[in-house]
Amino acid sequence: MQTAAERRILWLTSAVVLVYLLFPVVVVVAVSFSASKFLTFPPPGLSLQWYEQLFGSADWLQSYRITFEVGLMTALLSVLVGVPAAFALARHRVPGRAAFEAVLLAALVAPPIIKAISLYLFFAPIGLVNTKLGLVLAHTVTGVPYVVLNMLAGLKGFDRDLEDAARIHGAAPLAAVMTVTLPILAPAILVGAVFAFLQSAQELIVSMFLLGTVEKPLAVRLWEGVRISLQPTIAAASTTLVALSLAAFAVAWLANRRLAGRRGGR
Repeated sequence: MQTAAERRILWLTSAVVLVYLLFPVVVVVAVSFSASKFLTFPPPGLSLQWYEQLFGSADWLQSYRITFEVGLMTALLSVLVGVPAAFALARHRVPGRAAFEAVLLAALVAPPIIKAISLYLFFAPIGLVNTKLGLVLAHTVTGVPYVVLNMLAGLKGFDRDLEDAARIHGAAPLAAVMTVTLPILAPAILVGAVFAFLQSAQELIVSMFLLGTVEKPLAVRLWEGVRISLQPTIAAASTTLVALSLAAFAVAWLANRRLAGRRGGR
């Protein structure tokens, strides 16, 4: 049993780690509201001028549009590919299953520069470089593992008796999955899709290789802004990415809570 001193040490250590992890985000958010013309912390005053400049720029708005288009298509394609793959891995004897799962993990941990070069060499001969479709397919390589891993976790805790009951009452196997299993596992699917979207929105190296020379996603635009000029507009754009991440996780949490409430009310 922990003593009061041990609990205080644990809380203090946790607080120090949390501050260390969040401090860069706090700096970026604070600088985005700075009244200064340069990146300075702490800001000498507060102003919304950099958000006005950000959302008044056609180039930045185009980058947001590209990022959302590619991210949403990546999330959708990752779900369409990842959900059937997870069912196959969870419910059937798949030859080389261990190797397949290792490939999924490799797609997450492989260095971005390696993925960027290999995808560029693969896409260039078939005309997918400098196209949104090519970037969507490239980001899906990393998005699918998020969906598969979340679905596998959800399927492990899923009560198949519910699906069997639907089949006993006359539902076809596919209909039972679509009307019973997938609605219950929707939170797992949504979380996987959220992660696929977020990794697409923040991916830099692959985006630079496959689309950054023609149309610039937000991550590429941020990188160019850091290289060319260090204006607080970059901090404002970065803050919007932080807000986007928080909003995406909030949506996933609310969906999970609502579905859990429905299951508890039955």
